[in-house]
Amino acid sequence: MNTLQKRMTAGILGLGLLILLAGAIWLKPRLWPTRASSDPGADVSIQLVSSTSLTALAQNPLQVEHQDQVCAAVQQMLQSPPDAHMDASAFVQAVYAQAGIQLPRTIAEQANAGTLIPEAQELERGDLVFFDLDGTHRANFDGVYLGDQKFAALTTHGRMVISLEDPYWSDKYLYGRRVISP
Repeated sequence: MNTLQKRMTAGILGLGLLILLAGAIWLKPRLWPTRASSDPGADVSIQLVSSTSLTALAQNPLQVEHQDQVCAAVQQMLQSPPDAHMDASAFVQAVYAQAGIQLPRTIAEQANAGTLIPEAQELERGDLVFFDLDGTHRANFDGVYLGDQKFAALTTHGRMVISLEDPYWSDKYLYGRRVISP
């Protein structure tokens, strides 16, 4: 073998080893269980949890209780007979009143209550969600966030649970407000 052939063979072998090493690094977490513990022999099961679960773990028990009360009030309101005198903001106000939380009456007032939550992925159960239905870039419709990208509201079609991922609603979503404080 001449020198050029030796160099090419060494280069090909080196490249092959690099590819094997990269593949092993990529495959290792997929093929072998991860161990993490102060006891090196202990098997630990690692499970990914959603950000919602992590958020719930960080909340205080009173906040979680209020969220549960708001969600229970939503369920009661969804099952009760419709009220012809109720609009979207009155629905939201009534839900919170059943949970023992006082909210202003109008959407404009509710849109200034609590703490601004600018991104939908930061929403927590019980947050208010606001929408621009007429293109004015102002909140003119609201509902109650239930978690899992769903909210409850009183629409022209009645009281319902709606997905924030629905194209109609996702295009009109503005922001959330947190009125249940930690």
